[in-house]
Amino acid sequence: MSTSWPESAARDGRSTTGAPSPTPSPVPSGGSRSRGRALLDLVGYGFFPLAFVSRLPFAMTVVGTLTLVSDVRGSLAQSGAVSAMTGIGTAVFGPMTGSFADRYGQRRVLLIGSGVNVAALVGFVLMTYSAVSIIWVAAVGFLVGASAPQVAPLSRTRLITHVTARTPADGRRDPLLSLVMSYESVADESAFVLGPVVIGLLATAFGAGAPLLAAGLIAAVFVVAFAFHRTAALPQHHEAAAGPVPAAARSLLRPRIMILPLGMFLVGAFFGSTLTALTLFMRDRGMELSTGIVYGGMSIGSVATAILIVFVPERLSLRTRWLLCAAIVLAASGALVAATSVVTVTVALACAGCGVGGVIVTLFVIAGRRTPQGRTATLMTTLACALVVGQALWTALGGSISQAHGSTAGFLLSAATAAALILAGLTNHWSERRRSADGAGNGL
Repeated sequence: MSTSWPESAARDGRSTTGAPSPTPSPVPSGGSRSRGRALLDLVGYGFFPLAFVSRLPFAMTVVGTLTLVSDVRGSLAQSGAVSAMTGIGTAVFGPMTGSFADRYGQRRVLLIGSGVNVAALVGFVLMTYSAVSIIWVAAVGFLVGASAPQVAPLSRTRLITHVTARTPADGRRDPLLSLVMSYESVADESAFVLGPVVIGLLATAFGAGAPLLAAGLIAAVFVVAFAFHRTAALPQHHEAAAGPVPAAARSLLRPRIMILPLGMFLVGAFFGSTLTALTLFMRDRGMELSTGIVYGGMSIGSVATAILIVFVPERLSLRTRWLLCAAIVLAASGALVAATSVVTVTVALACAGCGVGGVIVTLFVIAGRRTPQGRTATLMTTLACALVVGQALWTALGGSISQAHGSTAGFLLSAATAAALILAGLTNHWSERRRSADGAGNGL
């Protein structure tokens, strides 16, 4: 298989933009330099706030379309179906975005995608408020999902590549990579759970269409700035001038890799089914536009867990962490089923967030260690898309179930999804334990 364009360009002494590629400068090993300072020196101080804000449009899309269609068209089932189409668009084109970025470079992919996404978001808002058929609204929703900027996986790819290229393969690299995975997991979780809070605040203050218009503005400004950031030109790797040949695309289809998108799909499914049940729960109390704010209660536990899980002793294997965190999600789902007030629902969501945050961190860390050579952006984008697709499809399913049988039935669907997440974790645990017994595993 041929070498991808950014990598071959770097080996020829060029960046992905055609400019001369600077000689990689290894991070000094002085003990006084913290890991955080070393990482900032690699990518610059402006990278992290830019990358975080730029991922918000992706995180706001599914909930924003659900909120708008539900408020304007008055049907939770229709809003769930439109959100599902948005997720399908992401499912179809999201992994292709990562593959194109691996091959042609991130800058051009982001610029094209952000332009299409801004136009699609504006068109979606206008069509939802018009009298056109819901079918056409769903079609534009598909385009919104297909063009959603894949900033999170591309940011993770940039950081991993810069650390790998500019630090030697010794004790200095692993701590930096660990910090990268910690930051990215916290940023992802914060964006995906805090995004609905932004939607709730904007919808309450300015109307249901305001969140999607704000997402379009962020894409037009911050995503474009992220595309032009100097880190978009991926550097040459340290290890060899010729560099390793990227693995074949079929290497991603191995069961021990595909179990990771399945796990992320189930996390998204939990988000989606919980969101629709919560929407009906809040509507019954006359507080529908505040759904996003209450849903943000999940961020309290999830962000804290995503930070603290980095300090969990390594003797607790990643496969075991997956199971423990999924068990927390299942227990919190039971509390959601029994909840009768907004306060108890918020507390249960915060508890669920503790488990969800741990699962997301664990899945991305495992993915970082199992990724085939040269396929980082593809796999990271696939994981992010799996989360959104699960959220979108279960938003549609949960919307139908909740509208027909009430919010309690919707929360029962969330509990069933959490149980499936445990089964996926058990499958991963048994397969990796068998690999370890055969001498091929590494405790993942």
